Amino acid sequence: MKKMVLGLMVGAGILGTSTVAANAADTGEVVPSTTGDVAFSSGTLSLSVVDNTNLSFGKNTISAANATLGASTTPTVKVSDLRGTNDGWSLTVAQGQQFNTKTDATGSALTNAALTVFSTKVSSDDPKVNEGHATLTPGTTTPGTTTSGTTTSGTTTSGTTTNGAAGTVASALAGDGNGISTFKFGSSTLTVPGATPKLAQGYTTTLTWNLGATPSND
Repeated sequence: MKKMVLGLMVGAGILGTSTVAANAADTGEVVPSTTGDVAFSSGTLSLSVVDNTNLSFGKNTISAANATLGASTTPTVKVSDLRGTNDGWSLTVAQGQQFNTKTDATGSALTNAALTVFSTKVSSDDPKVNEGHATLTPGTTTPGTTTSGTTTSGTTTSGTTTNGAAGTVASALAGDGNGISTFKFGSSTLTVPGATPKLAQGYTTTLTWNLGATPSND
């Protein structure tokens, strides 16, 4: 008899501790809810030079043959589009005067030399960002003038440079280009005709870069 009583007591204990979970939807209880939110303010569209070097084509031996010179340096630039507008952008470059032994156009020009600027995309947060290249048309430089004085010092007026047409070398269409994109320009070339007279001197030109807030039509 003692064994039977013990068995009944255990069974009663199991029945007494079993419960049924009630769903809030079944009881009609209103469950409170909240939302998560976050907002961002507009950043900027900017261009920065990562590798601050000039676009150089090195030192070359004078030749009567046509020559296409490769860049001996690799300038690197970074386009940062943090506006959050999806407007796209375009990076252009324009050449000042023709390569010249002097910056004021009083020197000797590298006549008919043609500079082609190539961009190579190194990295980009948006794969739809486009590389590009442009063969530039040199602008013109008007030399300054000097007026001699009589009893006073003379006056000197500096020359002015008008850039050639800008060429698009990297771009992102509307809806693309967000984030950071990095480009190298080490594949650029300078073509020099063999018939162009060349002095045993250095020649320079000025390149003007512009980052437009909308895609270019080029």
